[in-house]
Amino acid sequence: MFDRKEVKEIIWKKWLFPDFTNKLTWLVGGAGVAVLLTPIAFKQLFYNWLVDTFNLNAGEHYKLAELQSNTADYWLGFGMVFLALAHNIGYQAFIYKSKKLAQVETQDLIEVDKALFLEFIELLPSDGLDVKLLEEHDFGNSHHGKEVKALDTFVHTWNNALKHFLDEELESKRQQLIDKSRHFIYTLANRSYSIGNGEMFSCIPDAYRGAWDWPPHVEEQIRELNELGTELFELHKDFVLTARRKLKC
Repeated sequence: MFDRKEVKEIIWKKWLFPDFTNKLTWLVGGAGVAVLLTPIAFKQLFYNWLVDTFNLNAGEHYKLAELQSNTADYWLGFGMVFLALAHNIGYQAFIYKSKKLAQVETQDLIEVDKALFLEFIELLPSDGLDVKLLEEHDFGNSHHGKEVKALDTFVHTWNNALKHFLDEELESKRQQLIDKSRHFIYTLANRSYSIGNGEMFSCIPDAYRGAWDWPPHVEEQIRELNELGTELFELHKDFVLTARRKLKC
């Protein structure tokens, strides 16, 4: 149903200013205006032409009585214009309500995604330890285990249906992010060695720790980890910016 405000908007905007892109409104309304504006003499000629055409094709002979009044034509013209406007307002009311329902549905989807995004930001904020590690850390140096704890949680708890975004673009970026995060976490775990009290880790094997020059395979694994960290940071940044733009938060 329509409330008073919606009815007023439809009547003022769609009745007084009809949308003539609607072909049926244009056809019926145009025909009605033509009936009203066409001089009676031209109508008489047109009607006689129709009768003559029928007589020629049917082999019968009919006559059209002289028109004494054009009142019927005016009623016909006004009636067609009224029907065109009535059809237009009904059509526009349907379109208006359909758009309103679509907007409500879209807003509901946005609210679902917004809640999920806020949950994501709480776990992996842009200024959190994990993201700062990805942005700034050189894995030729040691790192603390808690600096990748949130990333590890993200990998192991955000790959299920309840963590999927309803917006296709956001979901695609979330999937890219979790795939890259998984690759990074597993690679880092395989290349890390516990040092000190067990909370600090280094990606340099014990035999080369403190050396001035590292062998090529150590240089290669440090380069790989630094590149993975940078790629993951950029994916996180892109995901956050896209979500903020789409969800207005």
